[in-house]
Amino acid sequence: MPLKNSVKSYLTPKEVAELLMVSTAAVRLWAEQGNLKARVTAGGHRRFKLDDIKEFATKKNIQLNITASENPKVLIVDDDIHFAEFLKALLKIEINNIEVEISLDGFDAANKLHDFTPDILLLDLKMPGLDGFQVCQVVKENPIQNHIRVITISGSTSQSDIDKLKGIGAEACLNKPIDVAALLKQLALN
Repeated sequence: MPLKNSVKSYLTPKEVAELLMVSTAAVRLWAEQGNLKARVTAGGHRRFKLDDIKEFATKKNIQLNITASENPKVLIVDDDIHFAEFLKALLKIEINNIEVEISLDGFDAANKLHDFTPDILLLDLKMPGLDGFQVCQVVKENPIQNHIRVITISGSTSQSDIDKLKGIGAEACLNKPIDVAALLKQLALN
């Protein structure tokens, strides 16, 4: 499936059918009826934009079929490069075949989410610009990304921060300095 390794801008009817878990005939019918926006190529083929698919899925209350990759993928988002590199090295040692990327701020993370498509986001809360709360909210409100598990890591997290994060959709809030055993247990990948 094309969304497994990266997210493309336009999809074929077959790819849309896989994503929506319907037949290609249903996709073509929705396009013909004007329910699902489609672009027509010079060759007369329909192509669908991801934003239009997400909007359609939301309106029709359809859960998108996002297939996890064979190797677990983790995106670490932390403005402390030394801590981020430590986490990356730790995960590579502890978890077989893991793919790990690092973003040093929320804006870079938002861009990287489209290309890397992680299974898990390890997210610092206190970052300049786009903070961890905002990144978590953007991920959990996006039908293409809301399957991503969000685990936050912060030096100081209040109970109200924890409640807010869990309300947004984070599954856990871990403290710095990180308890390695607790992190690995929370990840539960190995």
